[in-house]
Amino acid sequence: MHFLKEIPCDEIKILLYEWNSKYIVKFETPYMEQTIKFSILDFTSQKEIEELVTSPSIINQIIINMHELSKIIITHNP
Repeated sequence: MHFLKEIPCDEIKILLYEWNSKYIVKFETPYMEQTIKFSILDFTSQKEIEELVTSPSIINQIIINMHELSKIIITHNP
């Protein structure tokens, strides 16, 4: 896996990788991470994927997903 860059974002850490003709985007907080894979063929440039993953709708959904997951983890751990 080849690290491309850290994408600036105030709400969450976003890391961009490339591997096997896929962009791998890793969203991180101090306690959780979520990874999403995209085909490189779906984008005309690296800038396009960067714009997509920093869009407010994507960032908000990632934060909601992490919040929901943390509720599940807390509920299942005594």
